[in-house]
Amino acid sequence: MEANMRSSANPFWNGLVSMMATPSWEIRGEAQPGSRLIPVLGIASLVAIWWIMSFRFDVAVLPSPVVAFEETQRLMVGGELIGHALASLFRLLAGFIIGCLIAIPVGFAMGLVPFFRRMMEPITEFFRFIPAIAMVVFALIWFGIGESSKIFLIVYNTFFSVALATEAGVTHVVPSRIHAVRSMGASQIQVVRFVVIPSVIAYVIQGMRISMGRAFATIVSAEILAANSGLGFLIFSAREFSKMDTVIVAIIVLGILGLVIDRLFRRFTVWLGREYLPSGI
Repeated sequence: MEANMRSSANPFWNGLVSMMATPSWEIRGEAQPGSRLIPVLGIASLVAIWWIMSFRFDVAVLPSPVVAFEETQRLMVGGELIGHALASLFRLLAGFIIGCLIAIPVGFAMGLVPFFRRMMEPITEFFRFIPAIAMVVFALIWFGIGESSKIFLIVYNTFFSVALATEAGVTHVVPSRIHAVRSMGASQIQVVRFVVIPSVIAYVIQGMRISMGRAFATIVSAEILAANSGLGFLIFSAREFSKMDTVIVAIIVLGILGLVIDRLFRRFTVWLGREYLPSGI
């Protein structure tokens, strides 16, 4: 019966987890042997293009990969790069977690209570089109130039995407599936575990991934405007001294952080899928 209840979960969740767990070459029907080397080939091609273009420009405009690597070593030895990366990561994760903790209950309430949904709809629809960077002035006035202003902007950035995604998950719980698992003798806890939670989590994770991507742009912009640490501040201060090698290093670190966080989201999605779906997906 448990396997039947698992299969009654939202098909969007099934598809999402299957996509996350399946290598891209299998999704596209490509041959598997050697396919794991393709991403490495892509990175190598990008570095080669960068190297070739660096010969056409002055080092002050586009430093070569060798110069960028040497600058990375200098920043790492002094601990400057790690300090700035950790500062940005702390603000990013703190704001993201707080935003999710607020957004998910609000999204549940919007999905379950029609009156609350109608009341919140004009608010969410209005503010979700206003980018977080437009709220920088308010953040600085309300919270000052300390950590709170940057964290507030990430919370603002996260809230609307996750709340609306949670609402969508709740409203997409099909009543017939609830009736089906109840007809098999499922308790209320089992209904929540095998039908409601899988339906909601799938949408929440998608909303979280979208908001995390926007959060990176928000935190860099906020640190450029008002901060004395962080990768955004490092980019801005390096630009003032025409240190393009430092700018490139900071951008690469931002990309690596984003890639790692997105991979963690993917692994988390697959793990949840194996908890709520039959084995062998």
